[in-house]
Amino acid sequence: MKRLLCSSFALFLLLLLVPSITSAHSGGTDANGGHHCWTNCGYYGYEYGEYHYHNGGYDDSYDSYDYVDYEKQLRQQYLADAVAEGNYLLSLLNNFNAAISSGDIKKIDGLYDEFSDQLSYVESSIGYVYGSDKRAQLNEKYIRPAKIAKERVIFEISQLRLLSDINYYINEGYWVDDEFAMLERLVKRADQIKKAGGYKAIPAKINQYLRLQDAMIQGNYFTSRTAYFREVIDSGYISDIHYEYDDFTKQIQKTQVKIGQVSGSENRSKLDRKYVTSAIIEKERVIYEVSQYRLLQKIEDVYYSGDSSTLSSLLNKLERLQKRAVEIKDAGGYSALPTSINDELQRMESWYRN
Repeated sequence: MKRLLCSSFALFLLLLLVPSITSAHSGGTDANGGHHCWTNCGYYGYEYGEYHYHNGGYDDSYDSYDYVDYEKQLRQQYLADAVAEGNYLLSLLNNFNAAISSGDIKKIDGLYDEFSDQLSYVESSIGYVYGSDKRAQLNEKYIRPAKIAKERVIFEISQLRLLSDINYYINEGYWVDDEFAMLERLVKRADQIKKAGGYKAIPAKINQYLRLQDAMIQGNYFTSRTAYFREVIDSGYISDIHYEYDDFTKQIQKTQVKIGQVSGSENRSKLDRKYVTSAIIEKERVIYEVSQYRLLQKIEDVYYSGDSSTLSSLLNKLERLQKRAVEIKDAGGYSALPTSINDELQRMESWYRN
């Protein structure tokens, strides 16, 4: 009887030891039936330190210990997804770099959005991958070369799209001085970033195309501003002409600067004749009248100050300016101004002379 009890107890101990003997690898499990792998992890298909289960987790539907490591499957799926999307990004990158090499900014623009969206998606997908080393490898393989390509042309794409917007606003009749100022800041920022980042130079014809478009769109805008200035002149109010004159002169200068950035002297000459020549004629039609009006404003200040000596000197200067205006107008063959302009100037002058 005693021997039978001893044999039964020995069998009971043996049954208790069976799970650990049949375990895939050494190491005790916790209350959830799992543990972290610290030994021979690669051999068993785990990362070092990876938590996994043994002997199954309890499944109510089957009332058994039939176990599947869903966490590991999910990690493997995240990695597979990141690699698949990364490989697609590389195929887009090849096309994108080919477009850059061709120097066709419109083709680059056509590829840019899909390429940029895929880059963002792959970057997000890699964020789900387990293990910092693995994420670093994926970023180096997929993200880094794609970002370099994007940053090489991001400012040029921005310029192209802003120019398109500006052209639309011009056609709708809006003034776009603020938008052109934004474009100038964008061009300067591009130069700064490219120099600081040491990016590989893009084909010269990309910027040549952008500068040509910039000059032509500025020219179209300036044509509308010239038409407006001509309307102000024809209205016959010297005070309104005086008010618009300085801004119009600045528009001439801006247009000349942008034309000066266009490649090819023949191209520059054509643009200058198309946009600037007629504008300068409108300016010269009224330059002496505006000068007289502004001098008369100074004379008004001196008149009320009682400084007769300075008043006499300014009136003499006004007389010389009037003679010069007549000479220039006769020699240049400019279109006659509305008579109301000179009538107003003469009324102002007669007041201070009497």
